[in-house]
Amino acid sequence: MNEHPAQSFDELTELIDQDPRAVRLECGVPHPLSNFAGPTFVDGLFADIILDFIHDTVWEEPESNAHKGAVWFLLESEQAYYFACAEAGIDANRLRSHLWKHLPNKLG
Repeated sequence: MNEHPAQSFDELTELIDQDPRAVRLECGVPHPLSNFAGPTFVDGLFADIILDFIHDTVWEEPESNAHKGAVWFLLESEQAYYFACAEAGIDANRLRSHLWKHLPNKLG
């Protein structure tokens, strides 16, 4: 009997249960928002917060509070968004411009 598929499944399950940041660092994969950052990018809490809000605009229902809050934070906030981007070393205007191009069809 071949135990390799079960071992692979166990490894996959273990990987899924891990913190996404830890998996990225272990595998050497850059943070998805690093393309919008300069040399001062910080792969940490603030970058993950912004990414979580982006995920909410994609995965949550447009009528949900999570989706509405994410859209507000990413496209309308005048302080919180810019603060989080500054802390993460992300070019806030460049990212927001990109989001405006790609989120309107998801705004509901």
